[in-house]
Amino acid sequence: MHYIPVSKPYFWGDELTNVTEAVTSGWISSNGKFIDEFEVKFAEAVNARFAVALNNGTSALQLACDLIGLKRGDEVIVPDFSMIAPLFALEYIGCVPVPIDVDDTWNMDPSLIENEITEKTKAILVVHNYGHPASMIKIAAIAKKYKLRIIEDAAEAIGAEYNGIKVGSWGDVTCYSLYANKIITTGEGGMLTTNNEDLYNLAKFKRNMAFGSSAESRFIHKTIGYNFRLPNIQAAIGCAQIIHLEDSIKHKINIASEYSHHLKNVSGIVLPPSSRNVKNVYWVYGILIEESYGISKNELQTILLKKGIETRNFFMPVHKQPFLKHISIDASKYHKSVKLAKQGIYLPSFIGLSYKEISKIADTIAEIQLKNHRI
Repeated sequence: MHYIPVSKPYFWGDELTNVTEAVTSGWISSNGKFIDEFEVKFAEAVNARFAVALNNGTSALQLACDLIGLKRGDEVIVPDFSMIAPLFALEYIGCVPVPIDVDDTWNMDPSLIENEITEKTKAILVVHNYGHPASMIKIAAIAKKYKLRIIEDAAEAIGAEYNGIKVGSWGDVTCYSLYANKIITTGEGGMLTTNNEDLYNLAKFKRNMAFGSSAESRFIHKTIGYNFRLPNIQAAIGCAQIIHLEDSIKHKINIASEYSHHLKNVSGIVLPPSSRNVKNVYWVYGILIEESYGISKNELQTILLKKGIETRNFFMPVHKQPFLKHISIDASKYHKSVKLAKQGIYLPSFIGLSYKEISKIADTIAEIQLKNHRI
């Protein structure tokens, strides 16, 4: 039986050449030509002035919180529907996350933000979920009105655009993940971008243990730093990946278009959102399984897995996370994020997935619906 995983990395061909050069040169750790090259190319690709390569996206988020001066007890607005890394980053600092329910784009609902702002609110941490940008014009206006900082988590949305402007252009700092399932990858890895030169210099300093700048001062640490460095050997992979970013995004969009063509008339299937004023890069292709489909999401996943098709559940809402039990949260506010978690799955959508495989997956979902529909 042919097995179709939900995700796997895609290599364009130059990755091995670059890695071989890094290995034979001896520069495999946190210095080497590929690190600087990758940072420059990445910044250019996302229209940022500066980029800082890091060991993973979670480290990027933690460093971002540090850079903008967040401290223990500060409140930070976050989406209730989110991958968990942004919440961990806030917990590392000691901040208090304030979850906001999502809108029909599966991102933070701007209309709900102002009601949650208090004198302790210091920032908005925006997550662009599944490749669809959040409503950044409205969010940025709120941040300006209340003098709040913005961190953008674009781990799932590199290259996405809102009103023709790339994500990462709205915040003080933006964080990206380069994990193996992302649109471009270094295996493990992350990137932090900013247009603020002071934040850039501070990020470069802090990611490298806050070492002093001279031989005499190297082991004199004026502040707390982090060991968040990206190895040159991984940056070598990144250099080969970043030049194919637009090709990667086109593949993702084409995969989504093909799925939507096959699934648009299947009863009980809700397709992923895509507003007219955005460029959705479809990091994953997510669907909702409604009651009219005939069987539950879990039942569908079980049948698909038996047929060699892997799927993945949507994120668990922030307000339901056990490690946040110490925070008082009104669970009645989050109807949409709860619905997403209950009904949502995403399908295989990796670059390299063939149209034949997409047809097989979509046709199987349609056939299951016809067979199990409960009248």
